[in-house]
Amino acid sequence: DYNLTNKKMNLVMFDAALEQLTCIHRIMRLKQGNALIVGVGGSGKKSLSKLAAFAAGCKLFEITITRGYNEESFREDLKKLYTILGIDNKSVAFLFTDAHIVDEGFLELVNNMLTSGMVPALFKEEEKDTLISQIRDDVVASGLVDTKDSCWSYFIERSRSNLHIILAMSPVGDVLRA
Repeated sequence: DYNLTNKKMNLVMFDAALEQLTCIHRIMRLKQGNALIVGVGGSGKKSLSKLAAFAAGCKLFEITITRGYNEESFREDLKKLYTILGIDNKSVAFLFTDAHIVDEGFLELVNNMLTSGMVPALFKEEEKDTLISQIRDDVVASGLVDTKDSCWSYFIERSRSNLHIILAMSPVGDVLRA
């Protein structure tokens, strides 16, 4: 089914790959389930992560590195991710590999996502207000008080519940060791 709706993957499924696939799938099915996958290049980290996310019903989100991609670009991509998570209320697997670490600051932002569920100062106040107005009906429907703080807390909690971060790193080189 995966190959019908996504870019075709030709995989050879052997016992170890199936074990990894089921482990990643199990993590994706957990609320706030995140994974660190370590393996050398070509070992199937990305392919198995994509397949497991598909099987778990998660949308896959991956950044695309371009010339001049920097922390500001990364923050813009994270804003798109959080809109999918909090406003669209979609379960998303955010696949982040060692190839995506253009700037060491990216790791700090991902660490914030893992620990608190949000990147500090990601949204400006006017952007927050727009997001809050879009989520206000859901906040009221859930029985919470309709205040700016409760709406923002609801947005963060919903985003955190829908977010599954998959860190796929290689033990070769200095990126993982840094």
